[in-house]
Amino acid sequence: MRILHCADLHIDSPLRGLSRYEGFPADEVRGATRRAVRNLVRYAVDPANRIDVVTVGGDVFDGSWESADSGLWWNQQLGDLAEAGIEVFVVHGNHDADSKITARITPPAGVHVFGSDAPTTVEATRCNLVVHGQSYARTAVHDDLGSGYPAAVPGSFNMGLLHTSLDGRPGHAPYAPCTAADLALKGYEIWGLGHIHQRDDRIEVGGSRFVFPGNTQGRSIRETGAKGATVITVDDRGSGLSVEFVPFDVVRWTLARVDIGPLDSLDAVVHEVERRVREEGVDGHTIAVRVELVGAGRLHDELGDSLGRLETQLRATVSTLGGVSAGLERVIDTTTPVSGVGADSEAERVLRDYVRRAVEDPAVLDELVDVLRPAAQRLRPYCDRLLEEEWPGAIDSPEVVREHLDAALDLLLARLRGA
Repeated sequence: MRILHCADLHIDSPLRGLSRYEGFPADEVRGATRRAVRNLVRYAVDPANRIDVVTVGGDVFDGSWESADSGLWWNQQLGDLAEAGIEVFVVHGNHDADSKITARITPPAGVHVFGSDAPTTVEATRCNLVVHGQSYARTAVHDDLGSGYPAAVPGSFNMGLLHTSLDGRPGHAPYAPCTAADLALKGYEIWGLGHIHQRDDRIEVGGSRFVFPGNTQGRSIRETGAKGATVITVDDRGSGLSVEFVPFDVVRWTLARVDIGPLDSLDAVVHEVERRVREEGVDGHTIAVRVELVGAGRLHDELGDSLGRLETQLRATVSTLGGVSAGLERVIDTTTPVSGVGADSEAERVLRDYVRRAVEDPAVLDELVDVLRPAAQRLRPYCDRLLEEEWPGAIDSPEVVREHLDAALDLLLARLRGA
C-alpha cells in the first residue's frame, strides 16, 4: 500500500511580493501554488508510482477568498484522482475554516472530507486502511483535538489526520496543541499532520510514526528549499513502513548569504551570487533568490553608496542566466566595517531581541499585533489599493505580522544606521 500525504497547499496564495520586481518570471510566480498541486496529482495518477490513497492534512485554501474559482479548480483535481481509482481523505485546517469557499464545495465520489464536530473513522474501500480525522470548525483552534480521536481499529493499518502544531514549532501558531507521546497512545501506525510548513518525517514515538510533509509550494523567503509531499509505503504485513519525500514545487526560494570578507569588488559579489543560483537551478525549478550580504570587509563602505546599483546589476544578471529560470527578490546589507565587527548599537540589539521573541513567543506576537491594530484600522479604507500592490490583506493578524517581521527588522536597522 502506498499513501501520498500532503498538506498546506494554500491554493492561489500569492508568492509574497515577487511579481512587483522587474525581470522576475511572472508566469511562474502567478500560478505556482496551482502548478505544484497539479504536479502532485500527475504523480499520483501515474501508474508507475502505484499510489493507492492521497491524504491531505489541512489548509487546502488560503484564508477568506471569496471567488469560487479556487474551489472549482480543486474539485477538478480531486476528480482526476478519483477517476484514477485513488481514494482521497481530507481534513480542513485554520485557513480552510476562514475560507468562504470551503462550505460551498461538494467533493466528488471517492473523496472523504472529515467533519468538524468530532473525530470520525473511515475505512478505505480498496486497501486495508482506516483513517481517523477531524477538521477545524473555526480559524483558531487552541483545544487538543487529538485527545478525542478513537483508539486504533484492530487488524487494520491505522492513520490519523490532524492539522496541528504538535508540541510547538517556531513561527507557527499553536493550533490543536498536543504531544507525539499522547497521540501515540491511540495505537495508530502513522499520523499524517499539517500546519507546519517545514518538512519533518523523523518523529517516532511508541510505535507511531509522525509525518509533517511541509507545504507543496514555498510562499516566501521564510520557506526555503524543496517543497512537496511524502510517500508512505506499507509492506504486505501492514507493519513495516517507509517514507520518501517527493518535490512538487515550481518556484524554489533560496537565501544566498555572501560574506564580503574575502571579496575585493562588487563584481566579485555578482559572480558569487551567479554561482549560487546556477547550483540551485540545476533541476529546472525557477529560483527566487534573496541575497544577504554579511561579514566585515572593505566593501562595506562602498555598499553604502552603491547598494541600489548592485541590486539592479544582480537583478539583471540573475534574470538572464542561460539555462536557469531565476529572479532576484531583494538584497539585504548587514555588513560591518572591519573595525566594527559585532558592534551593534544598543538599539539594534533591542530590536533584534524583540523580533526574535515575537517569532518564538505567541504572547509577544499578540502584544505586537495589538500595537499594530490601530494602524491597520486606519489603513482599511485603502485596502483594495494596498492589495493591488501586494500588501497583506490583514496586517493585524498574527500570521501575517510574523511573516513580515524579518523585512520590518531590515528596514528599521537600515533607518537606525542612516541608510
